[in-house]
Amino acid sequence: MGTWGTSIFSDDTAADVRDAFTDLVAEGLNSPDATARLIRESAEILGDEDDAVVFWLALAATQWKLGRLLDEVRDRAVSIVDAGDDLRRWEDSSRSEVNQRTKHLAKLREQLVSPQPKPKKLKPVPKSSTDFRVGDVAEYRLDERTAVLFCVLHLWGDRGGTYCNICLLGVDDGRPFDKRRLGLSETLGPHYTMLSHEPADRVTMVARNVIVPEQEPESFRAWNNLPVHGHATPWERFPDALRTVLPKLGWG
Repeated sequence: MGTWGTSIFSDDTAADVRDAFTDLVAEGLNSPDATARLIRESAEILGDEDDAVVFWLALAATQWKLGRLLDEVRDRAVSIVDAGDDLRRWEDSSRSEVNQRTKHLAKLREQLVSPQPKPKKLKPVPKSSTDFRVGDVAEYRLDERTAVLFCVLHLWGDRGGTYCNICLLGVDDGRPFDKRRLGLSETLGPHYTMLSHEPADRVTMVARNVIVPEQEPESFRAWNNLPVHGHATPWERFPDALRTVLPKLGWG
């Protein structure tokens, strides 16, 4: 996990705690149940002394903001601030960073012991989903003239849903699909992590259960060394991504 600033949520662990608790409440759990579940799911974080400090500070800050601060969470966070447990994580940082962190901690402590706002109503965030399986090859219809073939290399998920990693194979030339396109060669295009759900009106299945390249470090280096890199994108924005990347690849 990374830290990129001195504020309470300028930390990957803190941001994950905030997002996870918010999602659990949005899904209908009350604060005690959401807290208990988050603690159960965060055993690894809580098993690390430094990460545990970040966990409790982030959880307390999030609960206060949502109007759902539990006394035991508040007391744990206030105790961490008063004991200087968090500042020990910053001993090797510059004096300026330590001073900034001290100010953020003092502000958080003041907030936590003040009256919290009324509980906020939260709406569940739609989860990402997919009907694809690893080894699927499909065609994405960009417009009336252009369709692009891609293969599904990997499926994975987190609290936000399920996602598929795809790799572009080339513009559909009308010829039958050739499995040799899946070999690690210069014809293998950029890869993308696709968010949301694939659009049925633009995607046509070409083949299933195709053996994809081994997901080993060497394979990923081969893909990443291509002149054009992929990235995470919702399906709704995929047309824009394709219109940008196809000319660079010389495919359109």
